[in-house]
Formats: sequence, structure tokens, C-alpha cells
Amino acid sequence: MGKQMIENIKHLHNLISQAKSEARHLSSNKAQMNQIESLSLQIHDKYLIASGEQERIEKNILSYQLKLKENSHDLDYYRDALIRLLIPQNFSLTLVYKSQSNIPYIKGRVYWDNKQREVQIGSVPNVIIQIRRLCKNELIPPIKGIDKKKLVWEDIKSNTEIISAVKYVGKIKFKQYLLKHFKFPKKTANSAQLLKGDFNTPQEVEKLDNDEYVKNTLETKDWYSIWRKDNL
Repeated sequence: MGKQMIENIKHLHNLISQAKSEARHLSSNKAQMNQIESLSLQIHDKYLIASGEQERIEKNILSYQLKLKENSHDLDYYRDALIRLLIPQNFSLTLVYKSQSNIPYIKGRVYWDNKQREVQIGSVPNVIIQIRRLCKNELIPPIKGIDKKKLVWEDIKSNTEIISAVKYVGKIKFKQYLLKHFKFPKKTANSAQLLKGDFNTPQEVEKLDNDEYVKNTLETKDWYSIWRKDNL
């Protein structure tokens, strides 16, 4: 924060003494000299209260910014998980065709929780069997050409309906992946202790401020009461 305007009580009284000395050059009115001291002390007490409140508010704002960032991440995480579990048409899955040991199979790639994930959809014959079963159970509309005896990857790529059905199977497989790997985010120590003890009700803040003010200005008030009796 930079250097404080008034470093300590000694510094404050030195400043007041200087201000009183400056005022004497224009007036010899003793009452004005005393007023400078009394008003300066009271304003300084209010300044300290306002400064403490400013620091408290800034701390709370920072805490909320950290909490907002954490909560935004959790919100996206839960939203994405719900979409992948319940609304398959709202997320993307990319098909990857590979051949291993002369057996062609299809994999699905999905981006979830800031990482690329892969699921095994199955060999081409197995995937076609699954699609036929989905059509039979009316989970997807009938597909022209799906009953062809031997479909190969080239046949699948050339038919947008079959491609869409393969992706649908892949998304069902990804649900199984999600069931296995989903974890609820752990709350950090900062979020668990967020603003603990920092927030007071307006009544509590007012009471704290008043108590501090009474404590800091008691001597000033006593002095000022005596001065008023003698001078006003």
C-alpha cells in the first residue's frame, strides 16, 4: 500500500502542533488553536475506522473473486457431466478408425474436463450389431442399408445416418466411462473457510466501530468537554 499518511500517534501530534503553529501566524485566538487539535483527533479516529472498513471490504471482494472462479469451474464441470449423461445430442464425439491384429475397430474421442478422452466403441461388425439392436428397440430411427450382410468402414463413412448411429453408440459407451471416472470436486481449504469471521452484520460493524471510536477518543472528548465549559 505505500507509506501511511499518518505513521503513528507521535506523528499525528507533531502534525497537529505544526498546524497550530501555522494558525498562530494568522490569529491569536486560543479557541481556534484548541479546535484544530480537537477536530483533527476526531477526524483521525474516523479515518482509522474507514480505513479498517476499506481493508475488510477489499479482503472480502478478493475472497469472493476466488470463490467465483472456483464455483464457475464446478458449474461447467457439472453442466458438462449432465449433458454427457442425459443429452447426448449436445456434445461432440469424433470417430477414429483403427486396425489392430487385422481386426478393424472404432474408437470415440470426447473432450471432457479439459482433457481428451477415448472410449472403445467396438469392432465394425460388433458396432453394426449394436446399431441394429438400437433400431429394433426404436431408440434410433430405421437406417437404410444397415441390414447389408458385410459392412466395411468405407460403407459406414459414406452413409451419414450410419455415422450418426455409430457416434450414438460411442456416446452410450462414454456414459459408461463417465460412470466409472466421475468424481465430485473437492472443496479447497480456502473455500471451506471463505470469509470466516470477516463478515459482520451492519449492527455488529456499527457496534465495533463505535466501541473503537469511544476507546480512541475518550481522552479527546473529556478534554473537549472541559474546554467547552471554560470557553463557550
